[in-house]
Amino acid sequence: MDLEIVHHLRRNASRYRWLLLLIVVGAGVVFQRLPRHISYNVLLITLDTTRADHIGCYGHREALTPTLDALAKNGVLFEQAYVTVPLTLPSHASLLTGLYPPENGMHLNGRGQLSTQIPTLASTLQKQGYETAAFIGAVVLNSKAGLDQGFQLYDDDMAGGVHHGHESHLMRHAGLVVDSALRWLRGRQAQPFFAWVHLYDPHAPFEGHAEVFQDRFQNEPYDGDIAFADLHVGRLIQHLKDRGELARTLVIVVGDHGEGFGEHAELEHGFMLYNSTLQVPLIMSNPGLCRTGYRVPTPVSLVDIFPTVLDCLQVPVPRRVSGVNLNRALKGETIEPRVCFSETESCFAAYGWAPLASVTTDAWKYVKTAREELYELQRDPGELKNLAGSQPDQLQKMRQLFQTTRDQMADSAERDVHYTPAELQKLRSLGYLSGKGAPPADPGKPLPDVKDMIGFYNTEIQARKLLQDGKTDEALADLRRVTRDAPEFTPAWLTLGAALQSLNRHTEAIEVYRAALKAKPEAADPHFDLAKLYANRGDRAQAIEEYMAALKSDPNYAMAHINLAVLLSEQGPVQQARQHFERGLEEAPDSTVGHFNFGLFLLRQRESELAVTHLDRALQLDPLLPQIHFQLGLANVALQRYHEALSHFEATLQLSPQYPQAAAQLERAREKLLFGK
Repeated sequence: MDLEIVHHLRRNASRYRWLLLLIVVGAGVVFQRLPRHISYNVLLITLDTTRADHIGCYGHREALTPTLDALAKNGVLFEQAYVTVPLTLPSHASLLTGLYPPENGMHLNGRGQLSTQIPTLASTLQKQGYETAAFIGAVVLNSKAGLDQGFQLYDDDMAGGVHHGHESHLMRHAGLVVDSALRWLRGRQAQPFFAWVHLYDPHAPFEGHAEVFQDRFQNEPYDGDIAFADLHVGRLIQHLKDRGELARTLVIVVGDHGEGFGEHAELEHGFMLYNSTLQVPLIMSNPGLCRTGYRVPTPVSLVDIFPTVLDCLQVPVPRRVSGVNLNRALKGETIEPRVCFSETESCFAAYGWAPLASVTTDAWKYVKTAREELYELQRDPGELKNLAGSQPDQLQKMRQLFQTTRDQMADSAERDVHYTPAELQKLRSLGYLSGKGAPPADPGKPLPDVKDMIGFYNTEIQARKLLQDGKTDEALADLRRVTRDAPEFTPAWLTLGAALQSLNRHTEAIEVYRAALKAKPEAADPHFDLAKLYANRGDRAQAIEEYMAALKSDPNYAMAHINLAVLLSEQGPVQQARQHFERGLEEAPDSTVGHFNFGLFLLRQRESELAVTHLDRALQLDPLLPQIHFQLGLANVALQRYHEALSHFEATLQLSPQYPQAAAQLERAREKLLFGK
């Protein structure tokens, strides 16, 4: 089928949804066997936040995953695939390097940069003559982290994306990501390719995509988001099929981590090491490399993908790889049981809670943390009964297995990469926690166990929902209880302060922020929120003082630089304001607010050309804000570019018909264009 027709159907999915689904169901089910010596392409598709038990071929009856089901039917499905970290960045780092987090130095979102000395799947295949490209769906995999090594194209530009879960975050839906991948696939050369496509859609907050599926997933929007991702995976498979390349392409679909959904009190992911967030789908499909319809019951790890792909392509595997070659499993042969290592440090990084690490076998799981955990998986697959206190012999065996496994790893020092507070805020908006947590004030004091602390975290989240629902008194009571019982848990203070501000109880809000700083003096966020409060009240001097205090605590706090620059530009030292704008945008190059306000500043300084540059970038990041178009119109008038000015004023009125002065400026631009007056 002509691809333009497919795009038309996608654009009009609400009218043609079932026909579109039928097209995708058919994609990828016709294969042609190729000789073993053929150079295979590799298409790696990673599905963010995707649990195995929400996929049709893994037994979920309510799933709508025809593409993944067809790939599994024509390939190999791994029933027990475990991630190394239930966080996107370090999980992908393990997948692409074949190394565990201690070995590649990648432990957290928003922290660390992969060493250029560590071979990746992309760098290894590029050296073999492969064309390489990656297409990324969310900011957490920004090229700053170093995963772009070996990719000739690393498309991580979120311009054109949509707001997702937080006003500061732009993500790209699967349609945009796959559009970009298809453009590259159509234009590539004759040599084999390695393409990585990251689809972020199943990540919270869930949408369900009623525009495609109507009310099918009204009560299960997560399943709808997975179905939406599957739909666009189908477009990739259909393209390969249409080009006659499917039979010579090894297709790999894998989740980067799962989702808690309240199991073990974990609402999302990243805090704990239960199978709800560790176990993911893994499907490898190619008729020449994989036994059709084979299911592998043995536990495997995401680090195993790296050596397995290289072996399939007859490419030498680097010596320093912890992954196990699964080629025998692809052929339908039994493989030896292995130990799967996992960890998470996000609790410590964010709040100073005890980190966790685990080993999983085909029968047991051991979790090393403040209070050890031991589960017999075959009898207790839900990991509900901790046997650490009742089976001391088995506990000791698993402790030893954990230590042996850990001792075999050659640790790599984390290479720090500078993520800005604005970027970290984006990561937090995705449900991720980043930044280095402070150790307890008393070094001899045991670290809190996440099992004891996660209730406070959940209460703060629930309080935010109560506030949105107008249940203010209930929310305030919950937040005050958390700040009393867990005073170093800064987010509860911040939410409490914001709630009091919304009620115009500014004096109480100030007291709350001061109390947060007393409980955690090194925190920058309470200073930042105090500064915003003072700025809103018109107390410019006090706001500047608090922004400066925030920058003293965190000199790289991008939005503190930008907001401070705005205040200084109003009636302050112009050069100092400019320096803060530039520093803020250096730290947060994708800040719409930063580019827009710097553009206004430059217009006032009569630097219209540079102003247009920053306003254009703001428009790329958020094309639906009429004020950006309006200011671009004014900037182009100053540059005597009346055609461009006319276009922007018209766009302003299309987005906001009553926008102040837009109609008048439009008429003036027309007069200038017609008469040169």
